Amino acid sequence: MMQVVVVKWGDRYSANHVNNTLLNLQKMASRNVRFVCVTDDPEGLGDFIDVKPFPDWGDWYETMKKGCRLKLSIFVPGVLNPDLPTVFIDLDTMILGDVAKLVADVEKTGGMYMCRGHYIPWWRAMPLARLLAKNYYYYGNSPIMAFYPREFAGLPDAFKKEFGYVRWRGITHKWPLDRICKTDERFISYFARGKTRVFSRALASKFTTEYMTVGWDYSAFICRLPWVQARRKSQVALTFSGHALKPSLVKDMKIGTPVISRHYRMTWNFPKFSEYWSDMELPTKPE
Repeated sequence: MMQVVVVKWGDRYSANHVNNTLLNLQKMASRNVRFVCVTDDPEGLGDFIDVKPFPDWGDWYETMKKGCRLKLSIFVPGVLNPDLPTVFIDLDTMILGDVAKLVADVEKTGGMYMCRGHYIPWWRAMPLARLLAKNYYYYGNSPIMAFYPREFAGLPDAFKKEFGYVRWRGITHKWPLDRICKTDERFISYFARGKTRVFSRALASKFTTEYMTVGWDYSAFICRLPWVQARRKSQVALTFSGHALKPSLVKDMKIGTPVISRHYRMTWNFPKFSEYWSDMELPTKPE
């Protein structure tokens, strides 16, 4: 048994989108999966999903939406089974394979598995970096994570303490807290420092780093490389992060459309991906 958790607030993603994403995941999973959705609007969510309201963040609730910090709600005790290996996915994540593969390593090592946070693989130099800078830690991306909740039960209280300093003092522990507390993934990386690991690109990746190229568009050439094709066939999850790549836009993209997301470039040639995101909005009843 494992569990998969998603977070939904506002109206960016419909209940159909959540239901279809998790049903698609369930069809390909080789293990039994408990599904959890933390949300402010449970209407329309399938009965197969364990729906949880957002924990009480007091007058911070609206502020927590900025930087996706409401995602930290998944670590509040009582939301998840603390002893089950857990996968978190953003709702702009496409499921391509067996999600059980994402927890295979965390079951052996513990810690926090995240998507890589840099185009250059700085994480490989972390032992050296910690020798040079005592408090240095790797900053990962959080659209896809694997972890045991019991290891991070103290994260919400630690965030409240640090965020309180942000509001009233601006700095503590000699760290600029606007940096640590700016987004959910920054604080998760900070709290999990020393225990953060990166998913293999053959398992989980972001669309920008996998299908787009930096500076100028040579994505068509990259797509023809045999080792790239082999890696993509093995991927379990692919996240469409960035305003230019939201599912609501990707589903209507036409072949040949230039796509720019920050410093990444490509020409759209993936109609199957557009079809996938269109299908996620179809009314679907759990089987």
